Amino acid sequence: MGSKDLIDKMIGKVPEKDMSDIAKSSKIVNIDLTDASPFQIVIGNGKISIADGKAEKADATVKCTDQVLSDIITGKLNAFSAFMGGKVTVSGDLFFVQKIITVLGKAK
Repeated sequence: MGSKDLIDKMIGKVPEKDMSDIAKSSKIVNIDLTDASPFQIVIGNGKISIADGKAEKADATVKCTDQVLSDIITGKLNAFSAFMGGKVTVSGDLFFVQKIITVLGKAK
């Protein structure tokens, strides 16, 4: 299962209190995978959703391989270690990206 499918599956499992905390914002995070099709995580109107392709104006962009993102989402790889080790690059709102990872991690 690819990272996009993992994230999509986890969105439905995010506890309501955690969802309301993150969904107060209206943000878009582009996921630019080096070995798979790009997608975006769209946050707004109290929901988190996934859309294909890249948004022209995103609040952050995450660039890595599909496997690295899958490992971060499932907890096999620490996001901070992956970032510091150069396996992931983030441009834009790094703190919001970390918040999304934390919220999705609670859906395991």
